Amino acid sequence: MGGAALSRFVLALLLGATLYVASLVAWPIERVEVAGNAHLERARVLELADLYPGDPWLWATQGRLEALRADPWVLEARLERPRVGAVRIVVRERVPVATLETPEGPVGLAADGTRLPGAKPTGPVIEGFGHDRTLEALQIAALLPTAKRIAYNPAGFTVDWEGRHLWIRNLENLRVWLPRVDMIRGNDVAIYSWGVSIRR
Repeated sequence: MGGAALSRFVLALLLGATLYVASLVAWPIERVEVAGNAHLERARVLELADLYPGDPWLWATQGRLEALRADPWVLEARLERPRVGAVRIVVRERVPVATLETPEGPVGLAADGTRLPGAKPTGPVIEGFGHDRTLEALQIAALLPTAKRIAYNPAGFTVDWEGRHLWIRNLENLRVWLPRVDMIRGNDVAIYSWGVSIRR
């Protein structure tokens, strides 16, 4: 490397080091706002994002939110920099819509099936055995919002709904018969692909 090239290389290194130091001290974060959180506390959001006043403002990028996005309660998160020195973390949280019975105890479920630790019991209780049909059960809960309990097994689903026991083989059968379910009177109703069986 010639003398002129070496000088340019050293100069570039010095300039890079100067910009690096300036990015650390010239524009620190003065304020961190958190918006959209309901279940997660502000301190927890900041901990997961690892962003605090005094940190370099230029280093506050979307990549800092990866740990926050990995939290089961977080559906999505984005970082905004509304002005120099200010950072806003906007969170959209999952909402529990049902309670899953597990060997370890009840756990909240979001509509997409994500387990939400620490969720208060809400919505229908879902339980079952065999192949996991939790997502189908959640779709049934969305179609029958007053359901109290949804139990599944390899044969189908039993739904405690408005004082009745509703049995269906699969979700598609329910979708076909749903417009007529309210007109069906009986304590036990079984919906098949070919029709409806009623026991009064």
